[in-house]
Formats: sequence, C-alpha cells, structure tokens
Amino acid sequence: MKSFRPVFRCAIEGAAETQRVAEEKEVGVNVASTPATEEVSGYRVKTSPRRVDRWLDATVRVAGSAPIFLLIIAGLLTWALMGIRFGDSDVWVAAISDVQAILCYVFDSFLMRQLLREFSEQREVMIQIQSRCNSHQRMIAKVKAKLGSERVRRVSEHCDHWPLDPLDHGLRTQGLFGRWIIVSAKTFGHIATGAVYWVCIFIWLGFGPSCDWSNRWQLYINDATSALMILVFAFLACLRERYADYTNTCLDAIFRLDSTLEKELRRLSEDDLPNQTEVMSPPKESFLQVVVFYYADIIGTLVGMIFLVLVVIAWAAVGPVFEFNSNWWLLIGTYAGLVGLFDSFVLRNIQGKVHQYTDHQIRLVEERDLSLFAGLSMTVPSADGTEKPLSLTQRVSGRMDQVSSHIYMVIAGFFLTIGCLAASSAMRWSLTGQLISNVPPSVIETFFMLILITGQNDAEAKVHIDLTNIYYRRQRLLLFIRQAKETCAEPEFAEDVALPVE
Repeated sequence: MKSFRPVFRCAIEGAAETQRVAEEKEVGVNVASTPATEEVSGYRVKTSPRRVDRWLDATVRVAGSAPIFLLIIAGLLTWALMGIRFGDSDVWVAAISDVQAILCYVFDSFLMRQLLREFSEQREVMIQIQSRCNSHQRMIAKVKAKLGSERVRRVSEHCDHWPLDPLDHGLRTQGLFGRWIIVSAKTFGHIATGAVYWVCIFIWLGFGPSCDWSNRWQLYINDATSALMILVFAFLACLRERYADYTNTCLDAIFRLDSTLEKELRRLSEDDLPNQTEVMSPPKESFLQVVVFYYADIIGTLVGMIFLVLVVIAWAAVGPVFEFNSNWWLLIGTYAGLVGLFDSFVLRNIQGKVHQYTDHQIRLVEERDLSLFAGLSMTVPSADGTEKPLSLTQRVSGRMDQVSSHIYMVIAGFFLTIGCLAASSAMRWSLTGQLISNVPPSVIETFFMLILITGQNDAEAKVHIDLTNIYYRRQRLLLFIRQAKETCAEPEFAEDVALPVE
C-alpha cells in the first residue's frame, strides 16, 4: 500500500504535446509558403483519474457559481428580515450562529480544495511550458547555424520594431456577473475595507460598558460577523472560479502561440525530436510547514467533510441531555467556529505558498526565455514597461501578505484556538464561556477572509502581467522565425547556403 503524500510534497513529470509537421523533403520547397494557421494544441485542464476527486472538484465549481452566490445573498437578506421578528430570542441567535459556522466550515474545505486544484493545474502548466522551452532552445540553435550570425542580426533588428498584439485576458469571455465579481473584489480586498472593518469592531467594543458586557452584547457582534463571514466566504469561492476562467483563457492563448512557434521551428530546423519530459520536485520546507501541508490536504478532501458529519450526528444525539437549550445550540457553532479559526490561518499560509511556488516556476521560464533572446540579440518585450513606485496600499498589502502567510502565524492561530478552548472549559461551557470561543474566532476569521481576497487580487494581478510577458516573448520569437523563413526563401540565401558558416 502506498504511503499518503499531500499534493504539495509530490513530484510530477510531464512533457508538452509534440507538434508534428508534414514532411517537406522535396528540393525547392518554399518554407515561407507553408500555412501559418494550422490546428495546434491549446490549453486543456486535466481531469483527475479518481472519481471522488472529479466529484469534489465539480461540487466546488458549483459552490463558486453565480446561482449559489445569489442564493446565499438571498438567504442573508431573509435572515435579516426574520431577525426583526425573532431577534430577541437567544435560541434564534444561537441557531443562526450555528448555520454560519457550519456553512463556513464547509466553505473552508471548498476554498482549500480550490487552492489544491490551482497548485496542481499551475504545476502542469509550467512543466509543459518548460518542456517546450527546451525544444525551442535546441531548434533555435539550428536556425541560427542555418542563417549565420549576420542574417540573425538583421532578422532580430527587423523584429524588434514589429508591434505586438495584446493578450486577451478573458474579460470578454466573462459574463456581466463575472466582471462584476472581479471589479467588486478590488473593493472587498482594499486596505480601506479592512480599516473600516476594525473601526466597526472598536465601535462595538465602545458600547461594552453601557451594555454591561452582556451575552446579548456579544451575540450582536457574533451575528454581524457571522453574516459578513458567510458573504465573504461565498464571494471568495466565486471570485476564485472567475479568476480560474480568466487565467485559463490566457493560458489557452499562450499554449496555442507556443504550439505554433514549435511547429514553425520544426519546419525550419527540420527537427522531429519529441519534447523532453520535465521533472518538478517539491521544494524543501521545514518540518512544521510539511505538517501544515498534510493538514491542508485533509481539509481539501472528503475526510474533513466526513468528520463534520460525524460531529453533527454526535451533537444531535446529546440534544435531549441539554434539553435543546441555547447552550446546546451554540455547541456545534463553537466547534465549527474554533476549527474555522485555525483553518483560516492555514488557508492564508497555503495561499501564500501556492503563489510563491507559482512565481518561482514563472521565474524559471523567464530565465530560459531571456537566454533565448540574449542569443538572438533581440529586445525582450515587456507588458509593464517602466516600473512604477509602489503605492502606500501596495506596500502595506505586500507586508501584510508576508506576515499573515508565515508559518509562525499558523502556530499563533493554533495557540489562540487552544486558548479559547481553555477559557471556555474554565467557564464550564456556559453561554458566556461558549461565546468566548465564538466571538473572537468569528472576528479574527472574518478579517483573515478579507486578507485572502487582498492576497488573491495581488497575486492574480502579478500572474497576469507574467502571463502577458510570456505571451509577448513567444509572439516576438514567432515573428523572428517567420522572418527567418522569408530570409531562407530569398534567392541569395540559396546561393550562399553551401558556404561554411562562421
């Protein structure tokens, strides 16, 4: 039996699909006359071979769909209206807190599953691009030898002045709802939104003395953060699905351009070797980080869901013992809230690691591309142009990203969860004791979900710039190869082809 290894600790290997071309061995074939538009390989998301994983991925996509998001908003509005009639009941308030905690527990698993899927898909993408980079390097070396240094210089200078077509980032493929989600994410993830959130928390704290720090006073903020947390969880799940569609459109354009470049290179260099298999090993991490990876893999699979079902069954079974009072109603919410508190720290850490690993792989592709451009003496195209100084919001966001995703924050979250448990146990899990394990976790977890949106926005903006640069570089290389084909078709080239190349 194979030992269990989380996704983040598995090495993968793969190769880009080799683009075959028709044989053109006949003498006198004009390479410039070959059609430029042929069927080439685009980007296709690989489905998992396991049925359970396919089912879970499909469920996560449904959870991040527009109907589910709108259904949750409708549920929150209904809850607010019904609160006018039942808001004074402790059981009503506790029941709503339970619904929130269970929903957020489920979305914890869904969000982690999205991160695991994003990590797996991005590794597959990078390994295919790197595999094709190796073939490009080999074939461009043959083209350079075929042209000679002087012709390479002339072709490169000619290509430097050609305008580049923009990359369609997929905004056109998004519907009105998708565009609204992406635009709204900039508001939800702005640093000002986090500041307003804490201002509201301090206003609530200011009313503590006048409310005698009562249970009702604590339940007010618990309800408010519960509603906001459900909204943010649903919004984040929906946002990630929109970003995934957005990125997949970019990747399809890059893969088609890369495949076209490979096919043109094979014609010109007469190279038919298949693309080499690349191996990507997991990076070295500390023992604590590896433990977090194992825990994250459990959250993102059915194991976490099954455990929640077992806990709910046990909670229902002890209902008669508690006579279904408000303490019993809060019990399941307390459990789910504490687990959700710790999971929010883990989610932020895993999000940071996924983006860190992806950025590292993109930098490897960039290094290989820069080596190609240096060998051709061509200017490297760039999407972002001159670097602009970072704004205050970007600097604060970047610093917050580093701090909140650090492994030490996960450890701090663990001890905070243990502290809440100890305080509630010391108060014998009374209503006040359970609120200690409900209110602080709810406040902190909601803030961490807002940070997750900020981190997602920043990472996606950076990735889209990187993808645009990859697209531009391949477009420039394709221009070089097509110009080289025209040069090879010139009569004077045929006269010089027998001469030795310096």
